[in-house]
Amino acid sequence: MASLILVPVFFGIILYKLPQRLGKVVLLGVQAYLLALAVFLFSQTENGFIHYSFLGGNSPILNIVLRGTRLSMLLIVITNLLFGVGIVYKFKDKFFDGKLMLLFLVLQGLTAGLFITDDLFNLFIFFEVSTVLTTILLMFKKEGRAVYDALYYLMTQMISMMFFLFGVGFLYRMFGVLSISVIGDLIPEAVALGRTQELVLPFTMLMSGLCFKIGLFPMHGWVSRAYGLNSAPITQVAVMSSIMMKTSLFWIFRFYNIFLPAFDFGYFFAIFAVATSIYAAIKALSQKDIRIMLAYSTVSQLGFMMAARFLGGYYSYYGSSYHIITHATFKMLLFLSAGLIIRKYETADIHEIRGVLKRIPIAGIISIIGILSITGFPFTSGSISKYFMSAGLDNLGLVIVFWIMSFATILVFVKYSTMLLPSKETKKEHIKNAKKISLIVLAATTLVLGLAMNDGINQLLDTNKYINLFDFALKAVIYIVLVASGVIIYKKFLYKRKIVYDTMEHSLSFSRMCLVLLGFFTTLLLYGMWAVN
Repeated sequence: MASLILVPVFFGIILYKLPQRLGKVVLLGVQAYLLALAVFLFSQTENGFIHYSFLGGNSPILNIVLRGTRLSMLLIVITNLLFGVGIVYKFKDKFFDGKLMLLFLVLQGLTAGLFITDDLFNLFIFFEVSTVLTTILLMFKKEGRAVYDALYYLMTQMISMMFFLFGVGFLYRMFGVLSISVIGDLIPEAVALGRTQELVLPFTMLMSGLCFKIGLFPMHGWVSRAYGLNSAPITQVAVMSSIMMKTSLFWIFRFYNIFLPAFDFGYFFAIFAVATSIYAAIKALSQKDIRIMLAYSTVSQLGFMMAARFLGGYYSYYGSSYHIITHATFKMLLFLSAGLIIRKYETADIHEIRGVLKRIPIAGIISIIGILSITGFPFTSGSISKYFMSAGLDNLGLVIVFWIMSFATILVFVKYSTMLLPSKETKKEHIKNAKKISLIVLAATTLVLGLAMNDGINQLLDTNKYINLFDFALKAVIYIVLVASGVIIYKKFLYKRKIVYDTMEHSLSFSRMCLVLLGFFTTLLLYGMWAVN
């Protein structure tokens, strides 16, 4: 498994010095190898089998351990697929050179490491180094406010990870080990010895840092600055939204499970997740820049997944896990098609973009597939994951909350789809083959994940969950009603109106962002101290 981390880093260094034409050939070979290796390792994780790899020895206490579960290996398969597609997408761009290849490959290796490391300090290092690389990529072309906004992103992310690091320190002081699995085994013993209250502080520190990184309400102020930069390659922005934010969600879920023998903060996180899903959708509706719209949509969907995980049962758990996979594919698809649209129209303002289907047919068709998937159109990948998320909800109130969050997503993409409306523009744009291939591969993956239905979720997550066709048909009817309502509401009340632009578009200053993080941590800590007493 170490090859999944080390190979891209090693070849990134080599490709930095190779001639560009030869480098691209080698790069394709590296991507093919990484994807094949990830698929092979994933295929061996059936029936609960877990890969373990020890670096420097064979002791889980003294040495570095890599741990590959069914879900983590599947996420690495998706990571390598999306990185590979993203790299092919940029092949013919003029600034695609050895430096960019190096940065992308190192980031790819670090992202894989984030899913399989079983060492707390290594996890912190992977997060920090990937943040630095992301910052460099965000200001890659050094245009406009790129340096300032990228540094804002870097500083806020580093402050959030300081909370995480202190949590690591407290756990090491308490247990004397950094192995996450070993700590998970020791927590029930600590609870039996009456040390539950001591676990609250490190848990709240870990979770505060991770929740900040996914933009959990109210810690979303950095999103618009990070995703609205013209200097960032669209592939980098797409990877951030589709994969990198999922690394934090993955660890939120895992740490929640590890600490569950001591306490259950599920309802606390669920309340903030629901608030995040709805508020981030409102933020997305208030944006003009289609990249920031998609970014806030991702934050909204992350809130959606968290809410389903913490409010629902086993069906919701598998549904939210499957949604991590499906959302990664169609959000990458939406971002890359948005990149084509921005380049050809020379603007990211959604109010100035019309006639995409006629001017850039492939971008229009791909956007439709992404829109249908993310809103949950029947038999798309989004509809399958959302079906399972809702199937685990056991009372009417939670079901209503679920459909409110779904409606918020629908409303955002009703606005997004206005780019497809006809215009007087008749010029048809030429699209390079590399970009077409990338978009087609993503669209095919998205469609397969949806059409596979039961087989998809059962094979990929090694489970045994099945769709009730009557229930699925009922949800399809509700979906159609919500779409129709969304179109009417947007057309009658929101179209051509500046909905809360003046108050919703602004991001917080660095000092206020830090205060918001501190406030969330304090609230979580006080809740935890109250809950365990």
